[in-house]
Amino acid sequence: MELIDIALSSLYFLTLKEKILLRKNIDRIERLAVLSIEDISFLIKRPLGKRIAWNGNELMRQSRLALSIAEGQGISSVLYGQDDYPPLLKEIVNPPYSLYYRGDIRCLLKECVSVVGTRRPCRDAASATMDFAREAAADGLTVVSGNANGIDGFAHRGALSSGKEGATACVLPCGIDIIVPAGHKAMVSQTIRTGGAVISEYIPGCPAVNWRFVQRNRLIAALSPATVVMQAPSGSGALITAEFAVDYDRDVMFHACAFCAEAQTIEARTLEKLKSSNSGKPVRSCASYIDSGAPVISCYGEYTKALRDAPGAHAVLTGGQLALWE
Repeated sequence: MELIDIALSSLYFLTLKEKILLRKNIDRIERLAVLSIEDISFLIKRPLGKRIAWNGNELMRQSRLALSIAEGQGISSVLYGQDDYPPLLKEIVNPPYSLYYRGDIRCLLKECVSVVGTRRPCRDAASATMDFAREAAADGLTVVSGNANGIDGFAHRGALSSGKEGATACVLPCGIDIIVPAGHKAMVSQTIRTGGAVISEYIPGCPAVNWRFVQRNRLIAALSPATVVMQAPSGSGALITAEFAVDYDRDVMFHACAFCAEAQTIEARTLEKLKSSNSGKPVRSCASYIDSGAPVISCYGEYTKALRDAPGAHAVLTGGQLALWE
């Protein structure tokens, strides 16, 4: 892990291609730090806005701190183009220049499935998430999620309960020296001990802020050929992940528990709150994805079948279950 790569990975205002271009021309962080914004604009052949905050000395300080944290906590990194960089991540627009990780990053070279949902799931959704993740991991898949409370946590725990090596990977919205939420530290430690990984595109020491959670969601969607939404009320962050998956031409599936009676009660309350807010903005819902042809599954076996079958074959549940939102 070199200081120049840490520095480049932290420059949010540059694209991956621009970071790679700078890296070809600059071999030491000291050379990068003395450049002006105008110098950087010239090198990348794109004018950068004057509002960009640029302080070369601060960049060096943060990069050196990140390296110190990484060395102290056993944090590794993999750069775009290196062998262990997850192949599906290369397919998206502007993938991370560097991924920081603890554990075994090679768990993301296996087939993965991303499992997402609300932080406040109903009991049926929590149980179904545990079952789905356990069966997926037992079948050799790596279960990817965001380490949040609720569905994410149940997905990670379900995968870990399979007893398989490399069963799950946690994607964080901050430096991986900061476990968010703190209550999941033991679960993250178990993930690392059992051949899984905790990963982030943010340098060690980088705090979690709201926009980084959304950026984190794009990685969750990108790392798997399919994202399974377990339960997600309208406006949920899990549906942002689903939207990213659609943009990346990945499959998006919804578990039947997303439409159980308790989930529908929660959905009705959520829609009422959204209506009273008078925001006027269109809100994506699970039902709107189903209307667009997204498959509905009730177990891991149906998930594997839906991956093989033609589009639309699983868009309607048996027994008239879709009548819940008609």
